[in-house]
Amino acid sequence: MSAKPGQQQQLEDRLFRHFRGWNWSERSRDTSSWLWDFGYDIQRHGLRKWACKDCILGNRPIIATFTSSGLQNAANHLWREHKTPAPEGEKKSTAQLKSEGALKSSQPTIASVLKLDVNKPTEQNIANSFISRFDKQYFQRLLVELIVSSNQSFSFAENPIL
Repeated sequence: MSAKPGQQQQLEDRLFRHFRGWNWSERSRDTSSWLWDFGYDIQRHGLRKWACKDCILGNRPIIATFTSSGLQNAANHLWREHKTPAPEGEKKSTAQLKSEGALKSSQPTIASVLKLDVNKPTEQNIANSFISRFDKQYFQRLLVELIVSSNQSFSFAENPIL
């Protein structure tokens, strides 16, 4: 969402109705992050906050705010609530990374590798048994031991056969 030129004053009025006693921040340093393009920089009694522009623009009853010293939560908010991604070349939020790291449709599942039909109760139980017993940390340790003991590059773990 972006404000039209005539809307800017209306949005600022809305911002300060939500945050009575707050003012524009007097400190313009530390605003190099891309997140400041999506939030207002406000302060009160030495406390500086980032207030979400999209929440103001959407006229939400509760406006998301985060302390200016750690904006990772603001980045997570932008992704979760507004689906605003980090610009190209900028650091992505953990929420965006998790979302993008979701299982790709081309990536095989345990059930598909074992050729199990999870719509059949017996085969569903078999798949669930394998999945629930899988120990990720143990698997990772074994994989590292294999790579080191066979003097392979760590890129070996990216092999599609694995």
